[in-house]
Amino acid sequence: MLFTWDTTNLCIIFPQWRIYSTFSLFMSLIGVIVLTAGYEFVREMSRRYEASSAEKLNQIPRNRVGEVEKKQKILKAVFYAVQVFYSFFIMCVMPLVRLS
Repeated sequence: MLFTWDTTNLCIIFPQWRIYSTFSLFMSLIGVIVLTAGYEFVREMSRRYEASSAEKLNQIPRNRVGEVEKKQKILKAVFYAVQVFYSFFIMCVMPLVRLS
């Protein structure tokens, strides 16, 4: 990975995602913005789910708490996994210059 100011023939994450012109640079910028907005959306949904699950946990009978809590933990883990995937993917969105 090399840092470069040259925007000619840049490879962004995948070999198919290349910047050849000003238009493709602009479209890539829009794509990165959409990716980061999606990440923030997932984070917000995770926060809302955690708040609502805490409320639900307080409202259910004590004999069902363990069962419901297990399902909530699994869904929280899924939200966390999606957030980590998204964050690593966004970190990889640094222009790469193909050396070959």
